[in-house]
Amino acid sequence: MDAASAGRLLWASWADGRLQVCSGATPAPPVSNEIGRLFVAALREQFGEAASAIAEREWQLSLQPRRLLPARTVRHAVACAESALSLLQAQSQLLQIEFSAVLLGWRFRRVAEALGLDPASLSVERRQALDQVLGAEFHAALPADVDALTWRVRTLLMQAMH
Repeated sequence: MDAASAGRLLWASWADGRLQVCSGATPAPPVSNEIGRLFVAALREQFGEAASAIAEREWQLSLQPRRLLPARTVRHAVACAESALSLLQAQSQLLQIEFSAVLLGWRFRRVAEALGLDPASLSVERRQALDQVLGAEFHAALPADVDALTWRVRTLLMQAMH
């Protein structure tokens, strides 16, 4: 991705038995048709599947063979993936508040009440423990899955009832 600042075009070529990303105004032979695959793989590794998928769709990127890639496309796709990742992280933080037992978030209250529990009657320590266990769920994968989180809270609350 750094190569996008060094020239107008990016391409891949074999050097010392491995593919290297090169940049400039004109590609120097021999040029591989792997630059698209290399960039998409790097985008996915850096930003994750969900954020990368948004940038790939927006900038029409894929793992298909491609000999050249405009540097401006790389810069725009990276900016798009950064924005998407930021949005997904914000969404996850909002869901963490909504599912918070300590904060008595509305989604937490709804799950507890559906089980016949008064969420406010749970001890502060129990609610802190629930938030701590659930915390890992918000960092595991983006985007956070509301249905999976609801099921997880329900399971944790049912364990406390037995």
